[in-house]
Amino acid sequence: MTPVLEMAPPSLPSADWRHFGGSIASLTLVHRALSSDELKQICQKSEDFSIILFEEGSKPWPVQTRGQAGYRAPQDPATMPRSNAPFSRPVAKPLQTREVLQANGEGQWTLAAGWTMIPAPKLNADGQAISQPSFNTRDWMSATVPGTVLTTMIDRGIYPDPDYGLNNLAIPETLNKQDYWYRVEFHAPKSASGRHLTLTFDGINYQARVWMNGKSLGSIKGAFIRGAFDVTDVVKPGRQNVVAVRISPPPHPGIPHEQSVKGGPGENGGIMCLDGPTFVATEGWDWIPAVRDRDTGIWQPVTLAATSAVKIGDPQVVTSLPLPDTSRADVEVTVPLENTSIAPVSGILKASFGDVVVTKQLRLTAGKNSVTLAPSEFSQLTVQHPRLWWPNGYGKPDLYTLHLTFSQQNAESDTKTLRFGIREITYELSLLDSRGHLRRLEFSPTTARLKPEPVVDIRHEGMREIPATDPYPASFPPEWKEGWKSWVASLAPGGEQSPAIKMLDDTKASPYLVIRVNGVRIAARGGNWGMDDSRKRVSREHLEPFFRLHRDANLNIIRNWVGQSTEQTFYDLADEYGLMVWNDFWESTQNYNVEAEDPALFLDNARDTILRFRNHPSIVVWCGRNEGVPQPVLNEGLIELTHSLDGTRYYFPSSNQVNLQNSGPYKYMDPSLYYTALNHGFSVETGTPSFSTLESFRAWIPKEDQWPINDDWAYHDWHQSGNGDMAPFMAQMEAEFGAPGDLEDFERKAQMLDYVDHRAIFEGMNAHLWAPNSGRMLWMTQPAWPSNTWQILNADYDTQSSFYAVKKACEPLHVQLDLSNYNVVVVNTSNGPQVGLLLAASVYSLDNKLLLHREEKREAVADALTDGFRLEVAPLLSSEGIVLVNLELRNSSGEIVSRNFYWLGENNASYRRLNHLPPASVSATAKSTQEGAIIHVHIELRNAGTSVSLADKLTLLNAADGSRILPAYYTDNYVSLLPGESRPIEIDYPAKSANGPVQLSLQGWNLTRQVVPVP
Repeated sequence: MTPVLEMAPPSLPSADWRHFGGSIASLTLVHRALSSDELKQICQKSEDFSIILFEEGSKPWPVQTRGQAGYRAPQDPATMPRSNAPFSRPVAKPLQTREVLQANGEGQWTLAAGWTMIPAPKLNADGQAISQPSFNTRDWMSATVPGTVLTTMIDRGIYPDPDYGLNNLAIPETLNKQDYWYRVEFHAPKSASGRHLTLTFDGINYQARVWMNGKSLGSIKGAFIRGAFDVTDVVKPGRQNVVAVRISPPPHPGIPHEQSVKGGPGENGGIMCLDGPTFVATEGWDWIPAVRDRDTGIWQPVTLAATSAVKIGDPQVVTSLPLPDTSRADVEVTVPLENTSIAPVSGILKASFGDVVVTKQLRLTAGKNSVTLAPSEFSQLTVQHPRLWWPNGYGKPDLYTLHLTFSQQNAESDTKTLRFGIREITYELSLLDSRGHLRRLEFSPTTARLKPEPVVDIRHEGMREIPATDPYPASFPPEWKEGWKSWVASLAPGGEQSPAIKMLDDTKASPYLVIRVNGVRIAARGGNWGMDDSRKRVSREHLEPFFRLHRDANLNIIRNWVGQSTEQTFYDLADEYGLMVWNDFWESTQNYNVEAEDPALFLDNARDTILRFRNHPSIVVWCGRNEGVPQPVLNEGLIELTHSLDGTRYYFPSSNQVNLQNSGPYKYMDPSLYYTALNHGFSVETGTPSFSTLESFRAWIPKEDQWPINDDWAYHDWHQSGNGDMAPFMAQMEAEFGAPGDLEDFERKAQMLDYVDHRAIFEGMNAHLWAPNSGRMLWMTQPAWPSNTWQILNADYDTQSSFYAVKKACEPLHVQLDLSNYNVVVVNTSNGPQVGLLLAASVYSLDNKLLLHREEKREAVADALTDGFRLEVAPLLSSEGIVLVNLELRNSSGEIVSRNFYWLGENNASYRRLNHLPPASVSATAKSTQEGAIIHVHIELRNAGTSVSLADKLTLLNAADGSRILPAYYTDNYVSLLPGESRPIEIDYPAKSANGPVQLSLQGWNLTRQVVPVP
């Protein structure tokens, strides 16, 4: 034995021991017992603690000490990606004729068309001249607004689609090294005469200087701040008006690295991180190439608003519940009002939502005012039996529409409409108290906002290192080990006594975050959105299918990584589809990426972001930085802003380590490890390869480059090194199924591996739900462009096997097999218990012989794991080499409410027997019906043969040319059928997505492709 001396050990020997919270000046060890006189003599020689500099046992969070700023020179030409295909020819889109000024309500218009654009170096004129109606724009191009510079140039046929093949290399980097002029002429309505007029830019990137009718209005800086200009004295009602905007790209665009087999993925970001609130990912990351214009442009709408003297600002709606009681809710509405006149005005403020109507007579002084409508004054703001907003899987994400008007002398001065959800978020955390004890508690920011004093200390000094909660995974690279640490925040002085704090006895999830919505623990399962779209094509029409697919995959949380998707449509859709949002601000990895150089600019953009989007119920977390804490001036600024402007959500300084799990892994892992060693607690990033469907891959990669693996693959993120190195995936594919012989063989084998690993990620979380697992988020779920790794769906809305594996593992009522020990369990992540369930497991040989069957009755409590039984699979694997496990969960009526299917091998080589499965015989029938603009297709699959049919995939096609119909929403896919088994599948798709009669393609692992007519 080796003796060990521990001072203040993290685990106390017994419950009656007390934590040591003092300071140790010196320690002396002797090899004998001391006499009382000797002890007395030692005590009399006490140290002078006032002159000793003590080392802290629990270290505070450190500041950044290093960072990489990207590349100082272009890469070696020998490492540039090369293609066997030429660049595509640019194709111009037809110009559309629309009204320039489109009304969106009384006194509200959008400058929706008529914009033109030209690179600034081609013009020798200033804003005063350009913003005159007589200015010659013959050489200008029609601009796509909202949109980026590059989007306009692609739409006008100047450059090819950068998403296809290596076309991005045909677009010059000079696009991010010059300014651009935008210009629009519009006829101002006569009704604007005599009213107060405001011109608002909802989003530009990166800097804008604005002129109107020859007058300079001012400037905007940062991609996430509005530019609002008083144009009352500038607009000419009933006449032509001109707006001219000079847009500048981010000042530090950097030098991109072009991914290739030889060159690898390169660095993640670079010097552009200095610019703070912008699209930092467009310098290039390991999931997106450099976007040539760095998304420069007018990327959000431009509006004109007419009001009378009083304008309504950014209201705040705060909802609170007397938890655990949800039968009533208090709704508090704070309304900023600006009196633009020089004298006081009187009027009536009216607020209404649902059946609630509140009016208040007001007298407003000149300038800015604020009015709060509270239940203490208006009893109707205590809503009885409210329709609550719930995350996906826990209930409906109900929304209310709030209408606000301020009227003077029976005439409306201004109106504002917004949506909100009635819900309250609380957070389970483990925090250090004033005595250094780690306390498990539930924190309510909504309660804490009633007082200005902070309850939780999340400054650098308040976050403290604790012993690592998990041993360092053997599968992780050695260079990551230094950063493998665990941290927790602290209670601020007096925090223990705050009514916002509720101490908890259940410590099984400690020290990790648990999100509660309306008092219910939410098993947070979802993924990261690096960007909603690489070129910021963020219309509702473009984005909504992605949100629908995330909901259909049974996910309930998405992450706005580094704030790259910060815009109205993103939050609107998250609200509607019940997807919680982990919302980052605009800094990335500490001690890797450089920090923003202008904190004031950063905080100005953060302030406006919070003011604009704080009423969205989907936002559940504000986060200061990806994988690290912002520099103190930013961190403390964000703490102040999130508390003072919102106050209803928790602010996490870092996306990992502080009450969260570390990031990773990102490579292929043995699926059983997700049940044991990986991603404990709340894990914000974990990833594994996810190859596109064959059809999607062929749509984006030229035929000449589709096989073998080459630079075109690497450019579309099939990494040969780095975090997402595909070597372990390729090795596993060869070990299980043999080396792929061609693209088709590669894709079918990749889909088998993808399904197993993605299902294991979330079933591994389920296996230890609340002890300690509370959240697991994929890196990534959303494709910013046609990427061949990580995302579970494609940029064209197609869905690969990983999508259906996640959909299976995350279903609210779920039966699963623990791959680490073969325990069969029931997972119920819903609000209600499930009674009268029958749990059945059957194990078959490959020749369809029943080897084992077991069934038992169970009741599944709400939001919990219910143990089933151990399935004795190990002896069968020894004798058979490979087996098939079929799990079914039936309700009291005998209906199957969950099913799951596994192929299990004794070792990797055992899976090669699947290569020799007899050809399957599956019959399929289909019929369609139409409901409004949606077509419903019902398919019935039946295995009519004597062999299992593995991973059968349906694809909906246009009958005329065989092209895919997208988006299309499948209830299931990549299904496996035992002999005699049937499976119903439903598909919905928009009627406009098809160009005539449709048909289905059906093929599988051992099922030859067949075409199924759809009458």
